[in-house]
Amino acid sequence: MNVQMQKKALAARDAHLALLRLKKLVEDAAETTHAAEFEAIQMAIHSGESANVTTTLQVVRDQLKSANFDSALSQAIEKLEAATH
Repeated sequence: MNVQMQKKALAARDAHLALLRLKKLVEDAAETTHAAEFEAIQMAIHSGESANVTTTLQVVRDQLKSANFDSALSQAIEKLEAATH
């Protein structure tokens, strides 16, 4: 394998790892939101119980608006751009 192909392979690997990091953040947000959805359904069925669904959803929203998420997204885009040049 020539040097240029090795560089492309490494760049593709870096892009893949960056996307996996982003995927993990999104999957965690989706799982937490799903749990809040389930809590809301349980609250609707058993109206006597209370749950803090709004707070949970606000936490998810804040995570997606965080610098950590922005960084992961930016890094994934940068790595993909590097891999395609």
